[in-house]
Amino acid sequence: MSNIDAIAVQDAPGIPDAVQGGLWQIDRGDDGLVVVRGANTPDPEPADWRERLAWFIHNIPGVALAGAKRFFPDGKVFSLGEFVVHPKGFHHLGKGVDGNCYRFPEECDTIAGGVAIIDARIFDEVNGAGLLEDLGQLGMLGLGLAVRRAGKRVLAAPQAGVVDTFSPSLNDAESAAFVGEFGFHWVAPDLDKMREEHAGGGLMWNAFFHAGMMPFEKYDQRGGLCWEGYQKADIFRQRAHHLAQLVAKFTNAPDGIGGHVLDVGSGDGLFSHLFALEGCDVIGIDPEPEGVAVATKMCSQQTYPDGRHAPDFRVGRGDAIPFEDATAACVSLFDVIEHLNNPIGVLNEIARVLRPGGHFVCVTPAWQFGASSDATYHGYEYTQEELNRQINAASGLTVIHNGHIGGVYRDLVVVAKKPG
Repeated sequence: MSNIDAIAVQDAPGIPDAVQGGLWQIDRGDDGLVVVRGANTPDPEPADWRERLAWFIHNIPGVALAGAKRFFPDGKVFSLGEFVVHPKGFHHLGKGVDGNCYRFPEECDTIAGGVAIIDARIFDEVNGAGLLEDLGQLGMLGLGLAVRRAGKRVLAAPQAGVVDTFSPSLNDAESAAFVGEFGFHWVAPDLDKMREEHAGGGLMWNAFFHAGMMPFEKYDQRGGLCWEGYQKADIFRQRAHHLAQLVAKFTNAPDGIGGHVLDVGSGDGLFSHLFALEGCDVIGIDPEPEGVAVATKMCSQQTYPDGRHAPDFRVGRGDAIPFEDATAACVSLFDVIEHLNNPIGVLNEIARVLRPGGHFVCVTPAWQFGASSDATYHGYEYTQEELNRQINAASGLTVIHNGHIGGVYRDLVVVAKKPG
């Protein structure tokens, strides 16, 4: 096969729904390739799908596993491969976008379902049959990661398409088996630890996610930008007050646990200021000394109700919060998580410093295909599903409410609680 041309979902009519399950079918051919699929997953389209997927293994250096593009029954993209060793943790690439999106192959961490072809030698080298059996519904996901661990490449290719909406769900026994095999949790691995333990290995293949954070020069370049927006733009001011009132609701409620708000990634201090105006005692931390300086200066010029003092700002990192366990009534993370290259480390720290019964409020712009709210500073924008999954993966946090701010904004709002 010499030509590779992407197919759109309309090129594959009449594909029946896959009957999903945690069992896998293995078909070993006499051409040195193995086909792995869900036990009841239909053949992909077009008819020569096997040759199309095999082309990548035969012609692209290092590729040992190639999977079909997966679709919802309505023709939208379900997945063009999965990422696990990623700031957002496990997620399906492109889930929910128009079926014509992602018309070119994508290199990914793994394939979680559908139909894939793998080099038989690599399949045997990584004990593919054993992984599929031992990991249950995580079997195919683990197979792709084992290929990566062996130093080979994984592709998802739109040259073959299949209706398949399988996504692994959280199962304690299977998750424990996965940790035993790979040493990290499949939902939201701690990437700081992985960068130490797997440096130079095949799992850390993607420099986009693992080459380190770019310098954050926002406050040097833009100063008190949020304060400026608050003064000049009614819509920004309305958004800011809405979010400040939400935090105050979970901090100052009559049946609440009482205590202060910890504003993680407080930036230029505007939201800390607004929390204080709502009657909250506030401590803000930010890793950028320039941001802390701007916040301290701006808030020192304000007056707060009932003789309250201005928010207290300190230089500090969200993944090493300089406070004792169970000390905050509420923690805010506003317009921050999209900048982080290891969010689960910050979320675990937030859970640690929250008092039992305390609340966590997270706000971030929703992911949209092919665009970013701030291409200069935003690294990883989320869908609601992705954000909920990652917050729930933190030790001690449970999502209790989802909201969004629309209009000119596309904010996701998540409220999580630490059990009392």
